Amino acid sequence: MTVAMTGFSPADHAMGLELQLEELREQQERARVQGRTSDVERLQQEIGQLQAELAATTEMLSSEAAPEPPQLHDGEKLSRPR
Repeated sequence: MTVAMTGFSPADHAMGLELQLEELREQQERARVQGRTSDVERLQQEIGQLQAELAATTEMLSSEAAPEPPQLHDGEKLSRPR
């Protein structure tokens, strides 16, 4: 079964990158504690790449226009008891 990804946004992508960064930092700390220096270095490179992608995504988000709030017409009618 294939699920279509609808409503994916740069904000969703940024959140996913942040989660990946957190996981890589935890892996890096485990590698550091276990003395696996080559893994620490490799993970640092991956972290750097994700941080660059997150920065680019954040830049894209900041340049997007904020969506306008929905307009209510006759809002008084909506709150009156019937």
